[in-house]
Amino acid sequence: MTIEISEKSFLLKRFLIVAYGLSEADVDAFLKILSSNTGKDVEAISSELGISKSRASLILKKLADAGLVEKEKSAASKGGRPKFMYQVKKDELKQKLSKKAEEVCKDLQFIISSL
Repeated sequence: MTIEISEKSFLLKRFLIVAYGLSEADVDAFLKILSSNTGKDVEAISSELGISKSRASLILKKLADAGLVEKEKSAASKGGRPKFMYQVKKDELKQKLSKKAEEVCKDLQFIISSL
């Protein structure tokens, strides 16, 4: 059984929403960062998703708090407020998502067996 790319994307989005309590906008931001080789900052996410910088900042904080993205000070920051880049370490992410999937499946099996 092969799963098409659009179906994989759909399933990943649903998993992130259920397992991490993310919104559609949160998932969209995460996928933008995931597909980037250099990471994204607040301005890029704000621009790409058509949302305010404050909303983008809240979304990125939520993703970082969930352990899905890493926040690093941008090397390009000079004076003033530091800029941060949000990146995904794919090997670590795969492990985290696999572990979370196992936990969710165990919880579902328990719920189903107790019906």
